[in-house]
Amino acid sequence: MARKQSFLGADFSEQFKEAYAGLQSAQQQGTDKVVMALLKQRPTPGMRVKPVEPEKHYYEARINDGDRLIHRIEAGTLYLVDVVKHDDIDRYGRKPKRR
Repeated sequence: MARKQSFLGADFSEQFKEAYAGLQSAQQQGTDKVVMALLKQRPTPGMRVKPVEPEKHYYEARINDGDRLIHRIEAGTLYLVDVVKHDDIDRYGRKPKRR
């Protein structure tokens, strides 16, 4: 008997939507694969999911050599925050300030 697969809920930030819209088709396809794997709670070793230092509030997942998906998982929901170049990951090293 096949095992029932459970999915996380998804919440897409405005920043993620803008970044995704600016990607080329091949980059969007790569992003889609990473998002689906995270929603299924089955990341692959090639995604190299790890916390963003130093505060570890956000996580990064590798899309390709240069692009990273910034996300959080909380209370059964995958929060898709942004798609950034690897060199720009530092801006997600700290928790956002509350206003």
